[in-house]
Amino acid sequence: MSSKAVVRAGTEKDLRAVGQLWKKLDAFHRTVGLNFPVTEALVEEWIASFIRTLERFSFLWVAEQAGEIEGFLLGRLKKAPTYLGGVMVGEISDLYVSDALRGQGAGRQLVETAMQHFHSIKVHSVEVQIMSQNKSGVAFWNSMGFKEEVVLVRRMIDPGTQDA
Repeated sequence: MSSKAVVRAGTEKDLRAVGQLWKKLDAFHRTVGLNFPVTEALVEEWIASFIRTLERFSFLWVAEQAGEIEGFLLGRLKKAPTYLGGVMVGEISDLYVSDALRGQGAGRQLVETAMQHFHSIKVHSVEVQIMSQNKSGVAFWNSMGFKEEVVLVRRMIDPGTQDA
């Protein structure tokens, strides 16, 4: 018998558990095309990318079930360039829900919580980047009202062909 997840603001004491979930998210992204080097301190570097700005320009929410963190959402703020109006834009940079909570609405709860927060601080818009091979991710974000706007293409450089 499963109980519904509780979504709450994440704190520094949650970072160890969230970091372990993020590691699973990163591993999944690598199966759908993410092709960047894996560093030795991958999780620690990810946490360092937002910890100093937590609750100012970055926001963390967790989904808990039976006292265990089973999902999270990391949101960030950024400013658009002045030639695009210089408006504040929300970004959902990371969303993960464990198998224990999949299909129970925890992902939607996390997104709705983030969207309410972004609305309350009056951002212009909210964006999400999704790996193009992540078809279920694309479908999820479309179901949440997000529409495709930009297509990012990447060409890998063979280090053997670069001048020293």
